[in-house]
Amino acid sequence: MKARISNVITESIIKSWKPKENVLISAPMGSGKSYFCKNPLYKTAKDNNEKILMLIHRSNCVDQFAYEIVAAGKDDIITIMTYQAIEYAKLHNTLDKINLSQYRYIVCDEFHYFFNDSSFNNKTSISFELIMNNSTATHIFMSATGNNMENYMKKYIKENKLEKYIKYYLPFDFSFIRNLKFFYKEDTIEELIKEGIKKGSKGIFFIQSAEKAYKLYKKYKDYCVFNCSENNSTYYKYVDKEKIQTILHNERFEEQFLITTSCFDAGINIIDREVKNIVIDIIDFGSLIQCVGRKRIQDGNDKLNVYIHALTNQKLSGLIRNMQQKVEMAKYFIDNDYSIDKLIQKYPMQNDCNNILYDDLCYDINGKVVPNTYIKRVNGPMYFKRQEDIKEYKNIMTKYGEFGYCKYLAEFFGFYDKKKGVYKYKMISEQSNKNKNKELQKYLKKLADNKTIFLQPADRTELIHKINLIHNGKIMKRASTLNHMFEEENTPYRIKEFETLRTITDANGNKKQKKYKYAWTIVNF
Repeated sequence: MKARISNVITESIIKSWKPKENVLISAPMGSGKSYFCKNPLYKTAKDNNEKILMLIHRSNCVDQFAYEIVAAGKDDIITIMTYQAIEYAKLHNTLDKINLSQYRYIVCDEFHYFFNDSSFNNKTSISFELIMNNSTATHIFMSATGNNMENYMKKYIKENKLEKYIKYYLPFDFSFIRNLKFFYKEDTIEELIKEGIKKGSKGIFFIQSAEKAYKLYKKYKDYCVFNCSENNSTYYKYVDKEKIQTILHNERFEEQFLITTSCFDAGINIIDREVKNIVIDIIDFGSLIQCVGRKRIQDGNDKLNVYIHALTNQKLSGLIRNMQQKVEMAKYFIDNDYSIDKLIQKYPMQNDCNNILYDDLCYDINGKVVPNTYIKRVNGPMYFKRQEDIKEYKNIMTKYGEFGYCKYLAEFFGFYDKKKGVYKYKMISEQSNKNKNKELQKYLKKLADNKTIFLQPADRTELIHKINLIHNGKIMKRASTLNHMFEEENTPYRIKEFETLRTITDANGNKKQKKYKYAWTIVNF
């Protein structure tokens, strides 16, 4: 039987918590976080005439939970608010209207928000610091994916000499996943929709890009409902708000497919045995895991097929480079003892376009703004998040090698037999591509066996057209791009680019050495 938070954290434990203490609850999706807040925590607060502030990171989650609280008649003690509301109040000097000191318990639901959302919201540090420095309430942090945020919290507590946290851990169980499958090709997402239509099966599609999600919806709108963040000015106008509200209240959708961005990645429950498939095209690990937990499993017979858009090692390398570029300026500032002079010398007439470094007002000991003064600050969660991502991506490539992303997630979700050293996930490959790949492999094998060398671009025209990799209407000719495709297709050959010298005879019959800087050959990988 799955462990529940209210079974682990009793009323007597709640009563032992003191103001300023930080309580971390690491628990899987569906372990009763909402029930805990609405029942034992509510009762404890009610008995002592105390108030609870529950912070939620998605506005649609607020709607869903507020509906439940009002329906249960518990809005006398529990106030629901978004983290963003606190951030806005702080920035616009209206924090006194919220008055955090009136609450005995501040519950931070899905507290990975401070970390995960920092990649696109540079204000998460505001709400985090306000909560951590609050002295009247016990701060309760709940999440299924808060490990990285926990590491940052440790650092923040140590640096600011705050109360250490108390942690409660409930074990994770992903046995409800019947099949774990990975795919590399973009076309696979659409193929899965077509397959679902034929079979009449229901599924949820989590898509990174709102544009991509909308295009899928538009193409198959007779079978789908579409959702994205209300902050997306381009695509939110296509969201059927009434349908989404109905989904939130009924915890199910009537259409065959729900196509949504990560705005549905946490806090939303879908209770529907007919939902058998979850397709995830999301890069962030924390969000990805949250997506898996959006369907609430009813019993041992309620199983899911999970499909994940995999990342090649080449893609991971690209993400690492991207993250390193984003933290470059902030890292230099930190490494040079927060010297503004050195920062300006290194980056003259430049601002940090990633907003990890920012200018902040200075305050006196009474909390009043000191006129005409400012200080340069590092956005802690943003900086720490990107550094953790870099470490995680590097670890995947180093520890797991080829297909590291798939192996890493397979191990996390329980699809790795440690005793046998066998991974039990599956790869999806379209049949038409399989036949094409077989023919290509025969051709590549012949070139590798014959040790064929292509000295210059004109020599490799046949090879380029045999591979026939088209992107945006253009045939791809770079070795790195073609090798990326070979990796995606599980093709055991690679293009080796190298420099070589050859003796040639000129028009006058004279022999001389010619350097070929970018010669190619095919090698068995």
